[in-house]
Amino acid sequence: MLLLVAACRDATNEPVRSSLSIYGGNNQLGFDTLSNLGSPLAVLVTEDNRAIAGVRVQWKVVVGDGELTIFPTGSPLADDATTTDVNGIASVYFRPRSLGTNTVTASVSGATPVEFHAITNPTLRPPDVLITAGPVFDCTGGLDPTKYWLGSNARDTLLSASVGQRVGIRYAPYLLPACTAQFKSTAVPVGGTPFDSGIIHPGDTFEFKPNAAGKWTFVDAINGGAGTLTVTP
Repeated sequence: MLLLVAACRDATNEPVRSSLSIYGGNNQLGFDTLSNLGSPLAVLVTEDNRAIAGVRVQWKVVVGDGELTIFPTGSPLADDATTTDVNGIASVYFRPRSLGTNTVTASVSGATPVEFHAITNPTLRPPDVLITAGPVFDCTGGLDPTKYWLGSNARDTLLSASVGQRVGIRYAPYLLPACTAQFKSTAVPVGGTPFDSGIIHPGDTFEFKPNAAGKWTFVDAINGGAGTLTVTP
């Protein structure tokens, strides 16, 4: 018997190129071994730049120890795998069970695996005030502020802190790795020290300490979202 094996090709007769990329949740900090990391680990599967649904994604903890569960239900994984949704995305929760560095890999057939890294350190602590910020859908909408949100919840405009508190501005972790942001103050109270995060990536948190009471206004200089932080004595 003669068995012929041919590579899949599209309408242009070119080989289909599968790709696996990190969609969000990389480089997180954990503060205990009792809870999930703050954001799910998410990957995007594409072929020739088109999102592919129904692809089996295999997950594995390769450094450290931890528990992987299905996002958003928290149910156990079947055979350590999940399947991409209609947007080509597959996500899992990760609960570290060991301190220090934890590494989780995601892999699909025909594509290069990706690695997620997390550090669990109970001596670290999150900022006193955490502001999550980012475009509602993606980072391709130009400077339209109606597509941007700032706060703990979508379109939360009541941002407040006290002098000397650690304030973090976190760039939304669900965005594509190619997205970037730059949070910088546009006006600060008398005696206040202006801040500038420089270029940061999805899931990163920029931290500063407001040193004067009053209104602190700031902007994402790349994407156009703006916010005001009210600082009390």
